[in-house]
Amino acid sequence: MLKKNPYNFLKNKGILYSVIAGIAIILTLFLIFHKPLPQYYSKKDFALGTWVNVKVAGNKINSEKLADIAFDEMKRIERKFSKNIKGSVIWELNEKRSIIADKETLFLMKAAINYADLTGGAFDPAIGALVKLWGFDDMNSPKRVPSKDEINNALKGISYKFIKIEGNKISLLNDETMIDLGGIAKGYAVDMAINKIKSLDPKATGFIDAGGDIGIIGPKFNRFPWVIGIRDPDGNPYDIKLQIYLKEGAIVTSGNYERYFEKDGVRYHHLIDPKTGYPANFYKSVSIISDSAMKADAMSTAIFILGDKLPDIDSMMQYDIQIYGITSDNKIIKTTGFDYYLKK
Repeated sequence: MLKKNPYNFLKNKGILYSVIAGIAIILTLFLIFHKPLPQYYSKKDFALGTWVNVKVAGNKINSEKLADIAFDEMKRIERKFSKNIKGSVIWELNEKRSIIADKETLFLMKAAINYADLTGGAFDPAIGALVKLWGFDDMNSPKRVPSKDEINNALKGISYKFIKIEGNKISLLNDETMIDLGGIAKGYAVDMAINKIKSLDPKATGFIDAGGDIGIIGPKFNRFPWVIGIRDPDGNPYDIKLQIYLKEGAIVTSGNYERYFEKDGVRYHHLIDPKTGYPANFYKSVSIISDSAMKADAMSTAIFILGDKLPDIDSMMQYDIQIYGITSDNKIIKTTGFDYYLKK
């Protein structure tokens, strides 16, 4: 009969204890360093004249509460700066021709004038009379093709140079001038909603999509870029031309498919050239990537309007923007830095 070696028993027991100790250490490290993936909450509602989707995961604040905070902020800005809401700052300015403005109003108006000056008036906050003439001032307004005389009369008041700011006083110098901040206020609202979320919960992540104005709150699961589709302007809303990847910043697209009507087989859209009074038609869509939705909002409108008047598209990269445009004959015009965002 073979006898068991007590030393082998002790040796095997020691190995078992070592394995158990190793597993315990691994489990302890896992519990210490592993964090559950953020739980995203999505809320969709109508604001800023479009459908808005907020997708957010809070780190220290309830995700649903953060989404509500974002919508509260965007709707506050809409109430304050919409030209169609009686009593808003812009409604008051258009009615009274002169107002005493608070700091936020001065900031947004000065920003609008700055982008107008930067783009030679391609973006112009004083375009309100033309927008109204075509019926694009409100989704319920009747759309029509104005006469040449009507357009010429409206053009008399179209220039950001008719806006005068002295201290905290904003005045309109031309009786025909009407302010419309629709080309910048939506991007500003997205930026402000994100700033509000980050001020309350710095590690919150997610994004806000306000009808094509998309701002990133933070990377997906704190690590990965969000995959964002640029719409095919000739397709339906779900047809994607290409995908980009963003961890931060914003992307805004201006397209001839957003607000338009057709008359005698011709499409007329809301992106009106302040110089001619007619919709610009060199592009079908222009997408801008930037560090802020406000900048991308204003610049996407301006680049769309400028069309072939901007022969060197890469010259715009000095303003920290990347451009992707689809022309009316389906050519792609983009800045050399845009391809960076096509990589995962």
